[in-house]
Formats: sequence, structure tokens, C-alpha cells
Amino acid sequence: MEDNKINKMLRVSKASIRALGLIDSTVEKVNEDALVEIAEILKGQEEVTTFGVKNTDQISRRYIKRLVDTKKYVWHTIDTMAEGGRAIDINLINPITGKPMTGSSSATAINVLYGINDIGIGTDGGGSVLAPALSLNLISIMAKGMGLKGDTGKTSTDGISFVPGIGVMSQSFRKAKDCVYTMLDIDKEELLNLKDIKVLVCKEHNIKLPDGSDMRRSLEKVVKRLAELQVEIIEEKFPDFYEREKSITWALNKLKEYDMILTLEGPIDLMGFGDSVFGTLGDFAKSIQNQGGKYMIKIANMINATSITLPIDEVASGIVITAREGLKEGIKAIALAEGIKDLYTLPELYHKYFQEAYKRKKNEILFSVKGV
Repeated sequence: MEDNKINKMLRVSKASIRALGLIDSTVEKVNEDALVEIAEILKGQEEVTTFGVKNTDQISRRYIKRLVDTKKYVWHTIDTMAEGGRAIDINLINPITGKPMTGSSSATAINVLYGINDIGIGTDGGGSVLAPALSLNLISIMAKGMGLKGDTGKTSTDGISFVPGIGVMSQSFRKAKDCVYTMLDIDKEELLNLKDIKVLVCKEHNIKLPDGSDMRRSLEKVVKRLAELQVEIIEEKFPDFYEREKSITWALNKLKEYDMILTLEGPIDLMGFGDSVFGTLGDFAKSIQNQGGKYMIKIANMINATSITLPIDEVASGIVITAREGLKEGIKAIALAEGIKDLYTLPELYHKYFQEAYKRKKNEILFSVKGV
């Protein structure tokens, strides 16, 4: 047990050093007292969770206070935000794909991938939590539908009014879920019967993903697992999601009939460039925008949904569960996600390179030792 605590202190210590080196890149500010706070917590328990927060006043301090007051969470960083809240961040590169990073919560996602934070807390207007999480094969829960949201209305780059949702990103589903529940002050989760849930999926030959694969066929493993869990699956034709306003109308109508919409999305911003500012510059730009691999993630917040991303073993891609508005509906979505979260395993090298980066030594030679 003592080794676990030492290992945690080692990991966070190296993460803090790295975070300081990323000031004005992915990090705005580092909590200089984080290590002291973590050491105090580890005197009485085995685990502590570090978190970073996107630099926006839309994330109320009351949510952060609820985390800190549990003595299980320590604030570690304030993260930079993409300029203008765009769907892409021209100042940051996706560490996996080498393309421009996705979403205005881009830095928060990168800091989670690098292991600087266990949890990243960001805001989502048209996919700014869900998309960066998917682009880095991270787990995310955007809990607007459960009541986790900002206080001020905004307008998207394509002219749609919305209130930002608040979401979390992590490499651990358990930690993401616990963080959402803590911020919402949910003490006890009720047991749910998954067989009462109706989930909508698209038909075969309906949506071709940017890599050429069929969305419905790519979901087959998930659909089989849900059938084993006695979830009712309904198949219908989906829209192409090119026009966001039409997609919003369609999704709102479908979520009156069904509990959730299930999609497989990605690769995010790898084959295309899913940014509406870019997409306004002619038909060619629009065609590239439409290859960004974004479907429900770009409207989930705008329909006041709870939406969850679960990475699959393909680059910048994952399962997206979108549930209609309501606290109980969000809890159902999280329960459903728990039933399928173990279907895919990311490559060992992914974990070693990013999750265990703190174990690597730089072996820098700072001075000559000849003649010693």
C-alpha cells in the first residue's frame, strides 16, 4: 500500500514539472500547493484524483468546491482554451494524429492524455468536450442533460444559440463517472434495469465514416453486447448530419421516442477538418468539413443531452451514447456505458507511451564527467 502512495507522489511530481514546462501551451497556471495537498490526503487514504479545469468562467466554482471538499480531489492546473471557442485549435497539435487539435477544450484533453491530470473538466458547445476526447481516444461524459452546465448563453460559429454543457475527460471510466456524480452532488446511484431501455442505431449502408467503413457494421460488437443485456435495439435511417440545425430537429424528435441514440464516430479531424468556420469557405471546404467524423457529438449539447464517449481500438474513434435530457436519463446512459466499456482495449504501447510517461527518464547529460 505504501508503494502505491509513493508511486502516486512520483507520478504527480513529474506531472507538475511537465505542466510547468507547458505554461502558455496547454497550461495557464499550475497549483503550486498541489503536492502538499496530495501528501496530506495520502496520509489517510490510498487514492487521490488530480484535475485540470479549462480557463473559462462558465465552470462554476461551486462544482470545483464540491470536488475539493471531498478530500479526494486536488486541483492541479488551469488549462488554456482554443481561441474563439472554435471546433479546432490552430495553436495545438494532436499528439496522436499530428493534425490540428480538436475543440476548445483541446488543452484540457491533452493534459489528461499526457497524465498531467487524472480528470479534465471542460465546456462543450458543439462538441468541445466530446470531440477532443474522441480525437485522443479518451473517455468523456458531457452531463448537460443531468444539469451540469454553464450560466451564460453563447452563439456557435454557425449561428446557433446554446448554453455550454460541462463535461469531464479521463482515461478511467470510474473516475469520470465519480467526478460527474460528485459535481452534481449525487450520493447514491439507483439500480437500473437495462432491458427497459430503447436505443436507436442507424441502418446498414446509411452512414459511411471518413475511413470508408459502415457505421452500423462497425457497431455490430456493441449491438450484440446490448442484446445480451436485453436492451431493445431499433434501427432507422439517420440523416447525414451535414446541416446542424436539421440534425438537431431530427435528434430531438427521435429522443421523444427512444431513450438514447447510439453512434460510432471518427476518425475525428483526421481525414477531414470538422470546423464550421473553415466549412463556410466554399463547396470544397464544406466537403472537407464533412469528413471530420463528427455526428451526434456536434449537436449533443445543443439538444441538452447527456453524451458519453468510449474509445475503440481505432485511431481517434469511439462509441457515442447520447441520452435525452433528465437526471435519471443521464444515469441510464452511464449504466449502459458501463455495460459496454470493456469491449475494446487500446494497444499496450498507447498506455505505455502516454499513461506511463512519468516512468521514462530523459537521461540528459548536463555536464561532462570525463576525468572523474
